[in-house]
Amino acid sequence: MARQYGGGQNLSIQQVFLLLAVLNGFVLGYLILSAWEVIRTPGSTEVNAYTTFYLALLLVIGVAISYQIISRRVVNPLRRLVRATYAIAFSPDKATELLTVDGGDEVGKLVEAFNTLLQRQRQAMAQLDDTNRELRAANKQVDDSIRYAALLQRSILPDRQISERFGDDHFVIWKPRDIVGGDYYLFHEDGDHCLIGIADCAGHGVPGAMMTMLARAGLDRSIQQVGIRSPARVLQTMNADMGDVLSEAQRSRVIATSMDAGMVYLDFEARLLRFSGARISLYWSDAQSMQVVNGDSCSLWSRRIGSFHDHAIPMVEGGTYYLTTDGLLDQAGGHRGFGLGREGFQRLIQQTSAEPLPKQAEAIHRAILHHMGDHPQRDDITMLAFRLV
Repeated sequence: MARQYGGGQNLSIQQVFLLLAVLNGFVLGYLILSAWEVIRTPGSTEVNAYTTFYLALLLVIGVAISYQIISRRVVNPLRRLVRATYAIAFSPDKATELLTVDGGDEVGKLVEAFNTLLQRQRQAMAQLDDTNRELRAANKQVDDSIRYAALLQRSILPDRQISERFGDDHFVIWKPRDIVGGDYYLFHEDGDHCLIGIADCAGHGVPGAMMTMLARAGLDRSIQQVGIRSPARVLQTMNADMGDVLSEAQRSRVIATSMDAGMVYLDFEARLLRFSGARISLYWSDAQSMQVVNGDSCSLWSRRIGSFHDHAIPMVEGGTYYLTTDGLLDQAGGHRGFGLGREGFQRLIQQTSAEPLPKQAEAIHRAILHHMGDHPQRDDITMLAFRLV
């Protein structure tokens, strides 16, 4: 629907103004000449005086007519144009209307240009709405897929198995940076023997989660081949077998394919504990002191060739053992935005090492959040702890 604001005049505003200027100029010129004649001729007749009077009156009438024409052709149409424009802009029931004019003067051309711009804007908005609907639908589909992937990733985490073995004498803090992540923790049990650990695949989000699935498959295959008694052999076997699978990606240098890991083998019958790590260290405390066993300095599936070694550690009654990924150690926080670091992590667990592990988990989690403050989480965070009783 269109809104009318103008009349049906044929002359343009410029032509009307020009005509009025010519007529008024002609009358004014004649009036000036007549007045000059009256002044120059002392014996001017009364006729010349009347002529001058009538010309002046004619000039006044011309001015009045000019005012009316300007009001009708310019001021009033512009006033109606402003009212109609405001109505379209601020009245929802008139938002689809257009302006119309029954003439081809400058105001009419202005309205035509405005209507064209308005129609193009509405078309663009309609296309934008369609695009937004498509994007929302696509985003929902992607979000649903990622959430489903999170359920799948969560399903490979051995929470139930760890709880059955350690009960309340363990805790896991698992905080992916996104809905899914590249960290995971592992547990394999064979009678009185078990293998427990954590891993940090390169990347986070969906790429990192895909790497965890691949790593989990490689871990299961390696354990089938060499068992769980030597964490170093498990890491070495994973490194060799999965290195062949990932060789093409490694050659492309487009994506990172490395993985850090730390694994602890526990023999409860022989009271034996054995650790091996790929850029992940083991921290343990007897509530009196803190000890650190460093992992080897190379990652799995990296371009740097390295080997992994087992470390025998005392199985201390009441001792608590901790593993963490670098997402926690490197997390920026505090007033200066520095990472927590290994020393900060050791102070953190020393402050609560004598507490029952459920309380210790709550305290450590609060401390992590306090350290982060307003700083965003930079990487996936995983921390695993267990106590031997």
